[in-house]
Amino acid sequence: MEMGRFADLSEEEFVKTQLKYRPSTRRVETVKETIHAEMAAFALTKARLGSEDDENYDDLPTHFSWTEPQPGFGSVVGEVHNQQDICASCWAFVSADSIAGRWAVATRTDVVPMSVKQLMVCDHQDNACNTGNMYTAYDWIGENGGLATQEAYDSKVPGKTQDDERATCDASVPLEITTPGMCDLKMTAGNLALMIAIKEAGPVAIGINANNLQFYESGIIDAASCPPAGRGIQSINHAALVVGWGEEGGTKYWLVKNSYGEEFGEHGYFKLERLKPDEDNLFGTCGLLFESVYPVVAKVGDEVDGAAQCTEGSVFKKDYYRNEEDNPGAAAYASAGALAEADAAVAAAASAALGKKMPTARLGEVRWGTKQTPETPEAVNGQRMLAATAGVAATAAAALVVVARARRVAAAGEREALLP
Repeated sequence: MEMGRFADLSEEEFVKTQLKYRPSTRRVETVKETIHAEMAAFALTKARLGSEDDENYDDLPTHFSWTEPQPGFGSVVGEVHNQQDICASCWAFVSADSIAGRWAVATRTDVVPMSVKQLMVCDHQDNACNTGNMYTAYDWIGENGGLATQEAYDSKVPGKTQDDERATCDASVPLEITTPGMCDLKMTAGNLALMIAIKEAGPVAIGINANNLQFYESGIIDAASCPPAGRGIQSINHAALVVGWGEEGGTKYWLVKNSYGEEFGEHGYFKLERLKPDEDNLFGTCGLLFESVYPVVAKVGDEVDGAAQCTEGSVFKKDYYRNEEDNPGAAAYASAGALAEADAAVAAAASAALGKKMPTARLGEVRWGTKQTPETPEAVNGQRMLAATAGVAATAAAALVVVARARRVAAAGEREALLP
């Protein structure tokens, strides 16, 4: 840790100015599924999650990074960006970089920077400095017919600042690469799927809980100091790019490219502990497994088999929808303003099946950028359904009590959410 660029900010100021990113609303809209499916997902989470102890790493090296030259490939990772202090533009930098990196790997050529500026001022599915999302950015690029290179767009719309939301949206700039889909990493496939995707497809875009980055200087941020999703989905507040992995001092890590400039961290990068998921760590260190995706890419005008670009453990999607079979457990995180509230509701339902009494939690609201999703009749009814149907499986209910209790204990030690 060091007294760096953000040291003069309070934690609240750092969160409000730097960590405005939110997961895609479409990523959590579909978590309002049947209560039976939700309960089954929680009860079977441990069995479904990829266990690193059982994964075969024989074909993967101990260290791998696209920041280093790889045989048969050109340069894949471009320069480190420096987003404006008052602009939540991480989503645009990460989207553009993941497209550029994926194209460099697919064509085995040197990376060509794609236009962040065009995403900032033309992408109507996202909100420029008021945050956006990789999933919706890929969707907009496909809808738009492609994305221009940074050089091409800057030649028509000059300006040194890429994340300038006051720049002009110029539809006359030639488009270079399009994204007719995306490859969504399955949480159930564990760390192995993410490692395979990085090595075979290129850098992967992720959403994380980035509160620990305020004073980061070097080393590995461990899972204990950065809970996977301690305040629910609200904890995911920053986008970054995973470019590789390694091991240091006996600790396995992910190498992540940030957008706070080269002076930040380890020359613009930081490391997150890589440990196997379990029922208490569904989303990985800082929540990186909840939202991990890379684009399907094609030259503008070309037809491609999008599914063929998705590696083992990734699911091809033309637009975003969430599959609870592949990414279980999200419903409890999405419906409440804090993980503790959601766990209390689940635990109460499970306890009802065991003939016990526990306090129930009131659903709060989830904020997505400047929009709010208020408590709805559907959400309230869903909670009532959860309690009413808890008796369908006493065994599953018992498991839920154990899981919920462990999560509530962990959540109790967390500081109050400071998200705007």
